[in-house]
Amino acid sequence: MKNFRNIVQSSFRFCPLCGARLKINKIHGQSELFCPKCNFVFWLNSKPTASGLLVKNKKVLLVKRGIQPHKGWWDVPGGFLDFHEKPEIGLVRELKEELNIKVSNPKFLGIYLGKYFSNPPQSTFNLYYVVTKWTGELRPADDVVKYKWCSINQLPKDIAFENNRLALKDLKKLLR
Repeated sequence: MKNFRNIVQSSFRFCPLCGARLKINKIHGQSELFCPKCNFVFWLNSKPTASGLLVKNKKVLLVKRGIQPHKGWWDVPGGFLDFHEKPEIGLVRELKEELNIKVSNPKFLGIYLGKYFSNPPQSTFNLYYVVTKWTGELRPADDVVKYKWCSINQLPKDIAFENNRLALKDLKKLLR
């Protein structure tokens, strides 16, 4: 989406420090939200997430989303990191919340930028890990409706978020 930044910026109108109306100003060559009254810059940094690609016998575990955006679509389990949370800690927390499992020894796969159409929409900075070891019985919880094991060569078409599709494509290369 070409104007995603403009869409995100249009969600914020007032300075969180002094309440004055925000303006767009060029800062370091980029259009940023700026408060002309107190000089606050509203940086639109991407929100960090951690996701786990659970793999068993060349199959990957996908979860069906129970919330918007993309409610009812297939997703990779994971979620937003808490403030100042290490990605590996956030991954363990999210997979415990969503699937009732405890992961160990996740292997970093890569980073993929994404768009999350919440209110307001957010840019995401998604860290993906390959997980082959966990304990506990898989049980959908939190915002997951159900899960299924999918062949890496036959993934469903309705996979939420472009960053998931890119990570799954890289996982497929890794599992060859």
